Amino acid sequence: MLPRKSSRSGGFRAGVAALVLALFFCAATSCAAADTGAKIESFKGWTYTNDEFSLDPYLGKVPIVLDFGSIYCSTCVQSIPHLIVLQEQYGSKVKIVGVNLDTSGIGRVKKFFSAFSGALNFPILLDKSLAIANQFNVITLPTYIIIDKDGKIVSTIVGYDEENRAKMDSIIDKVIKGESLAAAETKVGSEIAVLSPSNFTMTYQSNMWVVGSANGNKGPFTVKLNGGSPKTAKINGDSFQVRIPLCYGSNFIEVSYPKGDVTGTQAVVLFRDPRMGEGSGVNFPEYKLHMPEKEKVCAGCHEMAPNPEEAKAGMSTSCQTCHGYQTEEKFVHGPIPVGGCPACHDFNSKPHRYTLTDEGSELCFTCHGDVKAKFQRDTVHGPVAMGLCAVCHNPHSAPYKFQLRASQASLCISCHEDMREKVGKFVVHKPVAQEQCTNCHDPHSSDNPEYFLVGSGEKLCFKCHTQDKMARHSHPTSGPPPAKIDGMPLDKKGELNCKSCHDPHASDEARLTTFKGGCNGCHDALKKALAPPPPPPPAEGEAGAATGNASEQDVSGAGEDGQTGDEEVTDDSQADEEEAAAEEEQQQRAKPKPPPRRRR
Repeated sequence: MLPRKSSRSGGFRAGVAALVLALFFCAATSCAAADTGAKIESFKGWTYTNDEFSLDPYLGKVPIVLDFGSIYCSTCVQSIPHLIVLQEQYGSKVKIVGVNLDTSGIGRVKKFFSAFSGALNFPILLDKSLAIANQFNVITLPTYIIIDKDGKIVSTIVGYDEENRAKMDSIIDKVIKGESLAAAETKVGSEIAVLSPSNFTMTYQSNMWVVGSANGNKGPFTVKLNGGSPKTAKINGDSFQVRIPLCYGSNFIEVSYPKGDVTGTQAVVLFRDPRMGEGSGVNFPEYKLHMPEKEKVCAGCHEMAPNPEEAKAGMSTSCQTCHGYQTEEKFVHGPIPVGGCPACHDFNSKPHRYTLTDEGSELCFTCHGDVKAKFQRDTVHGPVAMGLCAVCHNPHSAPYKFQLRASQASLCISCHEDMREKVGKFVVHKPVAQEQCTNCHDPHSSDNPEYFLVGSGEKLCFKCHTQDKMARHSHPTSGPPPAKIDGMPLDKKGELNCKSCHDPHASDEARLTTFKGGCNGCHDALKKALAPPPPPPPAEGEAGAATGNASEQDVSGAGEDGQTGDEEVTDDSQADEEEAAAEEEQQQRAKPKPPPRRRR
């Protein structure tokens, strides 16, 4: 999307700000938190301690404070101690209910709250499906909804800082006392507005632009992802923007900005779907920027509908203004340099513009039809079978050949995590060390049902370890072993193969041997397995007889002179000692004497 020409920029800044504000507040009628004065319906849920909770005992009886937050939201967490104090201060006069909106990593959420469960004096519900959040139209975090004792919403507070905390204290005190609120107290909002991405949406993208309206605030604006290191946003007129990488699963995006002497915050939750993996998705709607209502907000600065001449050129120059980062890597997808965005994107689609012209691998096959047959062999790799080429290949550009999103090993290990520990062993097979998994495995499909191997048995090994090199190798590589021992890998027939001795990936033993102790360890185990069994122990009667005979022999062993063998040994020992002493004395005499000292 092209920036508008500078000749038009003279007086449009204020107009753009007004347009953004107008659109934001117009949209707020449909997506802001529940309307003030609305009577709410009760709800039930489960707490982080697996206890069922219902609002019924409190609704219409005492004032209620609903606290919507996330463990990744710094201000959400900062407000918890103050809410504990408020619950302690007012006791049964008010009911505070926490509603956690983290949709994944629930184990971590439970562990987080359990760490200070002794101090928590109000329930924390886990709203994994966002049913409670949707009931109250919560669009940013933290959000606090205050309900009076008649069950009606009297105030909505967005964001938590010292200023909003003071307002919250005053509003809660008035509601408990039954006093009326001023108009400004019914809506306590944030000074800025996050325009993109929309809260509680889903994307397949690995990166996302965070765009917001500054509403006159001069910044600086910083953005944190899941409580990590902050990134400073670029300010452009009365808006700010920064591109951030996304992780799989929940992405808690928190924008911080100066608010007087304190720091204000506003946050949204975006879910990145990995496309693969059972139970890893959510029921969020997909985030789509190029929709009429969203494009109007951008139209103040960008040409959202390029002219026909640009369309003929493929519109790459227009798309590059915002999406140029997608083509900055070393290996760029072929159509892009020649203005080929329309090869994959439909510029006339409605209402969502620029949608893909086809789905999954079928889109790739419009150009790469020559390889389609290779993907239809007996055994097909999971992502290929699902038509998810983009799991491994970036359709725009990438730092690796064939537009791979990462190195071969990194891509493989991202799914095959059991290999991560294995390749960390002392001895690593050369192809593995060089991250050449495809030397042995076909990443798309294979006629070999075992791990998509590009060959079978010895034939695969002989691709590198040729028969000429292996001619001096006399160890058997086929047939049954002399004996079966624990720890010796055999094929399905129970016979030897190359993997019986060598691990094809890595090992802690020399030469990638699979047996502990290497060759010697295996051969020692074989000797033990092949050794004849020891003779059976003698029976009880035989053992007693043998003992008796031995005793008789001991008695008869005394000499005619009445001396026993032990006595003879003793005499011999004494003789040896005397002989050794005499020999030592003779050696001392043989030593040369030192010369006599001269007198001075």
